[in-house]
Amino acid sequence: MNKVNLIIVFLFAALCFQCSQRSDQKVEEAQESNAKDIKDEREEIKKDLQSLRDDINDRLDKLSGKIEKASGDAKSEMEETKKELTLQREKVEKQLNDIDKASDETWDDIQQGARNTADEVKVEFEKLKARVKDNLDE
Repeated sequence: MNKVNLIIVFLFAALCFQCSQRSDQKVEEAQESNAKDIKDEREEIKKDLQSLRDDINDRLDKLSGKIEKASGDAKSEMEETKKELTLQREKVEKQLNDIDKASDETWDDIQQGARNTADEVKVEFEKLKARVKDNLDE
């Protein structure tokens, strides 16, 4: 092999090595970006659920105070509303626990379950808000 061919082979090998390094770097950057997106998404869903739980807790506290002073049908209705709110809070707590325990591999399933639970609880909570408000106004 003459010197020119040897130089060409050497340059080609160096170019391939450099391209390989760039590809590896791009793959690493994509993985880091994906991990950050997952973390951000996880935090967003977690904050949403925590806010929902806090709102439920506030309503439960107010309702509990009213139950102590109520009697008859009003007390029974408030206790039923309290049970329903407690069930909704338990659903939210379960999803928060699942989020904390989720690995990156199980996140897709947990994320969908958490979103579904949040949506479901929000709908139920909106229905209960009117009852809670009526109970608290009595």
